[in-house]
Amino acid sequence: MQLKTLIQVSFKILVLFLIGYTISHFLREAINAVCNSVGVPNEVRIIVSRFSVIAYILPFIFLGPQRLFTSEVLRIGNFRASISFPLIWRGKEDPIWRFLVIFAFVMAVGSCFFIYSFTNDLNSSSLRLLLYYGLIFSLVNSILEEWVWRGVLLNQYVKWFGNVYGLIVTSLLFGISHYNLGFSVWVCIAFSVGGFFMGGSAIRSKGIVASILMHIYMNLIFVWTGMIFNS
Repeated sequence: MQLKTLIQVSFKILVLFLIGYTISHFLREAINAVCNSVGVPNEVRIIVSRFSVIAYILPFIFLGPQRLFTSEVLRIGNFRASISFPLIWRGKEDPIWRFLVIFAFVMAVGSCFFIYSFTNDLNSSSLRLLLYYGLIFSLVNSILEEWVWRGVLLNQYVKWFGNVYGLIVTSLLFGISHYNLGFSVWVCIAFSVGGFFMGGSAIRSKGIVASILMHIYMNLIFVWTGMIFNS
């Protein structure tokens, strides 16, 4: 890609992202205001507010509504396709399904102390509610974010930049978008890293189901460590 074209496309992406970020912010604030006015539980408010992520694809409607529901966006993907760690195309190669198993194990081991610290003082009723709301949040948030970020946006950025740069751009913007949710810069960077591997699994498997499963699992971990409903 020529430098002039790269600058033009980068500027277009920045503008589209800022528009989506702004709309998402005000939509989220409006949802929060309505939820607070009718007195819904905080957990329900957080879950409903995640629909604000759809705002990031609204600017793409002006580029062509058909981009939102292409076969590339909606396909399941091949779990036997290979993916390499740590650089997706370079490193130790494994099939997607094994990569997901290793990922789940590492996440569980790395977060077990934080899960124990957060849930140790909760009674059985609170634990049941945490599990209930956590499952709903994880399903809603993961499906929405993966359709938006690894479905529509990653698919479009790959067409503009190619696989490598498209993945990097999507991952960075995915992390930055969480700043709007009140997370620190360091947490947003961590989310960008997570987005890199979810995006890599989507590209390598040629579908978004693998990344949805990764996202659901991570969201459950975040719920059980107190990052979501305890914030």
